[in-house]
Amino acid sequence: MYNHNNKTGRVIGIKPICHETYVSESNTSPEQSSKLASSLIQEANEKKDYANQILRDAKEKSDRLLKETEEKIKSLQNDWETEKDELIESTKKWAFKEGFETGEQEAFRQYEELIQKAQETINQANLDYRSKIENSEEAILHLSMKAASKILNQTLVDNPESYLPIVRAVIEEGNNGDQLQVYVHPDQYEQILEQKSELQLILDHQAELSIYPKTNLKPFQCYLESSYGRVDVSIDSQLEELRVKLFRLLEEGK
Repeated sequence: MYNHNNKTGRVIGIKPICHETYVSESNTSPEQSSKLASSLIQEANEKKDYANQILRDAKEKSDRLLKETEEKIKSLQNDWETEKDELIESTKKWAFKEGFETGEQEAFRQYEELIQKAQETINQANLDYRSKIENSEEAILHLSMKAASKILNQTLVDNPESYLPIVRAVIEEGNNGDQLQVYVHPDQYEQILEQKSELQLILDHQAELSIYPKTNLKPFQCYLESSYGRVDVSIDSQLEELRVKLFRLLEEGK
């Protein structure tokens, strides 16, 4: 997830709206701090598992819809095969009847034309079938990703406390460098600022953790910048990465 752009320890091109300094004083003992950190990590993992379960449910729904679509198209194709056989049989009877009444040669000519039209219809049906399968796969994938995004973002709206594990995850992912800057949407700035002491416990070295509001971010979006680059584990970013991978697999399977 790192974007290595040979950055220095400062953020280029980003003017922080405000900045506050972490106060290192704590009334908790080392043992209590360790237990608190373990509890926070466990909570973060549970939230991540919950989000992953939602994605798995969306994938299962996508597979189920695709299977139902394939079965429906297969049923339509079987119906056409039956109808085609009946058409051929009735055409044969008609051709032989016409052969005796108006001339055998003309009857068979018309018979051949009908057979050719039937074959063209079959070929077109096969093309339509393949097209519907491909379009259905892409449409279902689009709908599933959109549904997953709405579900996860609505979860954050209904449960704002679920946003903190996302911020923890971005700090854990980018836990390098001496200066770490976390950028969040202004609506979530106060919430994360109040949890700065807990977030500082995640760091495994003496590093300065700063939190800034960023007006051009979407609600509940966040990213971290350090001298090693940028880390973004926001829900939309993860879903976009998943979407790209799924569409790549879909293209490879065609």
